[in-house]
Amino acid sequence: MKRIAVGRLFHESHGYAPATAAADITIVRGETVIEAAKGNGTTLGGIVDALIERADIEILPVSDSMIAPSGAIDHGFYIEQRQFWGEELKKLAPDAIVLDLHGSMSTTEFEDTEGDFLSYIRGAIGGNAVIGVGLDLHANITPQMLKAADICIACKNNPHDDYYDNGKKVVKLVFDVLEGRLRPVYTFAKTRMIAPGRLETHLSPLKEMHARARALEESEAPVVDLSIYNAYRFADLTDMGQAAVILSNGPYAQATAIVEDYAQEFWNLRKCFKDETVTIAEALDATAKDKRGITKALADLGDRTLAGAPGDSTLILQAALKHPVKLQGSLTVNDPETVAQAQAAGVGAKIKMRLGGKMTPLYMPFEVEGVVKLLNNRDIKLIGPSFANESAAMGKTALIEINNRFLVIVTSKPGFIVDRAIFESHGVNIREQDFIVMKSQFHFNRNFEGVAATIYVASAGLSYFVPGAFPKRRARVWPDTNVDDAPIVAAQVVERLTVQGIHATLGSLARC
Repeated sequence: MKRIAVGRLFHESHGYAPATAAADITIVRGETVIEAAKGNGTTLGGIVDALIERADIEILPVSDSMIAPSGAIDHGFYIEQRQFWGEELKKLAPDAIVLDLHGSMSTTEFEDTEGDFLSYIRGAIGGNAVIGVGLDLHANITPQMLKAADICIACKNNPHDDYYDNGKKVVKLVFDVLEGRLRPVYTFAKTRMIAPGRLETHLSPLKEMHARARALEESEAPVVDLSIYNAYRFADLTDMGQAAVILSNGPYAQATAIVEDYAQEFWNLRKCFKDETVTIAEALDATAKDKRGITKALADLGDRTLAGAPGDSTLILQAALKHPVKLQGSLTVNDPETVAQAQAAGVGAKIKMRLGGKMTPLYMPFEVEGVVKLLNNRDIKLIGPSFANESAAMGKTALIEINNRFLVIVTSKPGFIVDRAIFESHGVNIREQDFIVMKSQFHFNRNFEGVAATIYVASAGLSYFVPGAFPKRRARVWPDTNVDDAPIVAAQVVERLTVQGIHATLGSLARC
């Protein structure tokens, strides 16, 4: 019987947002890791369900931290977690470990945190055990990650409605390695660029790029997986860029040409990666003109908690209060100070607030009055399908009504603001609103199909990419840097040697 360890340390780190303190991070240990992941629409959910389906294994939970995107992780916290994982895995001595990582996590001291983490895990479990990793396609894939892990592949969809499927695929490939059917070899190339927008995989040009990748996986037997990575726009990492990575069963002669073609295609099409957006005023005007139509979901691109922004903007609320048409809407604002004030005042109390604007340097607190309608201290589970059954991670919340027409859900943490449950759990009827504000760009769309129509709003903030607004100290990427002299990073081939492989290599060298 194979012993398979599982766990998650998931974070997308914003290089320009305030650092994430250890106190703001939840850690789950023991059997709760397994129970909470069952049927969960995440990579870890797919991993756990795939393992439960097998009768020949023992599942060994290690640790689970699903951290909402935010600033770099406190380095001391990371080192403590890394040490725990290492000590626990040495005791468990698993045949394999299957992990849910994002791939773009940084600490206040480390750039390539997943590379460091996987290398540390490799040292703890030894060369014979198999490491499988499911990543987000916005990961910054690095040679260190690929050298440490046997299986390291990304989800393929944005919005990420295939996290779960990717988790199941990672498990299958881990067993292919364990049972000798797969010899993983990675070939990857990068483009020194950020894609400023149009990152949904159902839109061109990514739609066609992914379609060719799936066709290649089907038609070429050696190609096990082709992952396309769109570098996280708000990172500042030395070797970041768009990437194409082929996982082949043994060396694949055509792999280098294929991934370099993808890299060149990214460069050739770089100006196509541009979102179609409107201003806040234009979004509210469009909402006012269609008040009898479906509710509008205003994607607040500048304050996306799903991109690492704090979620403390009130810009759309302030504009809506001044709009000549009397609109009705609902939104979230991350402001633990106002939550505490509402809790002290109690339901029914009228309070004067300095709402939001306390974390993002671009904003100012909004002085406004409102009535406390509801207080909530319980965790809220997302409905999905994106992130189904995952915690909303908003902390304590308060529903405050402003001007008898705006229902503001004030949160203690940024949270995963992507789901109907955010509103419905606070008694907000989405269909009765002229608009709701989403602190997300991609991931909420699937969760609001048939409920709300999306408008992308080019609002100011830490998560709206404007060339030059996020100065790069380490990264050398277009459009922030002129890379015309060398936009493509030549392909590299990576194969992790097992202990037996290392011994065989050393033996052959000794005979030479």
